[in-house]
Amino acid sequence: MNRGYAVKYISKDTFVFVGRMRKLKIDTTDESNIGLDTPSVNRQIKDGVFRLLFETPENAAELYYALTGIECSPEEIQVITITTTISGKLKNDLAFVVRGKVLVIGEHMSSPYANMPVRLLMYTGQLYDKWVNMRGEEKFLYGGKLYKIPTPEFVVFYNGTTPRPEKEILKLSSAFEIQGDDSLGSLDLVVPVYNINKGMNEELFSKSEKLRQYMEFISKLREFNDRYDDYTQAVNEAVSHCIKNNILSEFLKEHGGAIMSILAREYDLDAAKRVYHEEQVEDMIIKMLEKGYKIDEISEITGVSEYEVLRLKQEYTL
Repeated sequence: MNRGYAVKYISKDTFVFVGRMRKLKIDTTDESNIGLDTPSVNRQIKDGVFRLLFETPENAAELYYALTGIECSPEEIQVITITTTISGKLKNDLAFVVRGKVLVIGEHMSSPYANMPVRLLMYTGQLYDKWVNMRGEEKFLYGGKLYKIPTPEFVVFYNGTTPRPEKEILKLSSAFEIQGDDSLGSLDLVVPVYNINKGMNEELFSKSEKLRQYMEFISKLREFNDRYDDYTQAVNEAVSHCIKNNILSEFLKEHGGAIMSILAREYDLDAAKRVYHEEQVEDMIIKMLEKGYKIDEISEITGVSEYEVLRLKQEYTL
């Protein structure tokens, strides 16, 4: 364990690092690595504004109440940063332990996200692997006594531009090639997806002011992005507007530099246009499949390979 920090168990179903308040980091790119977030690591990792906002125990506790109706104090929250490699780049995702439960949060900017349960399953395996190692693997896995583990919970937040319903339920079993035999053991993972675009899930926003202001910030960012050709100017204008209008104002003042760096990666204008185009083509393919077009016909009309059209057909079970 680096920097002289040690792991201390505060109950039989949760854990913290002893020392100043730091975040537990679980690096799924290296199974042997478990440590603390440090500036040298963070500079190499793609963070998100959402994670930066809700990694503080106060905001995490507010979000947990909005989702579950269960009130807890910030002191009961243990933030976990999950580091993964996506498209060759390191990315941080958020989870936290509270009262014997570990909540894994996924936040996506655009669809599709049909395979999110698979990704969450991989996160869960890594989290439990680290948790078991911290407890003492031999005793935990091979002892005769039943040891309790934190209960996994999952949620995904969607704020992409493609219209989606207020809430959807994704299941890992939907991705199985064939359904298992009922007489044998099976595994599933169920995750709700909340649409946090403006005009959606007002009840959720009414319980979390930080989540509501995050929605307002993203909405203003898109508004200014449409107004200005220069992306940097659009971000600056959006941040200035939100600070003046008390939308995440203290958060934006404190983390202004980091947020600009994050948004430069997340909302690159050219990349956004490419993603938007890809989403439009994908939506068209899905509608053509629903109307009974053949795969080769769709491929010829859209220019998308037959393999990709078939993949979409299987993914959306059309």
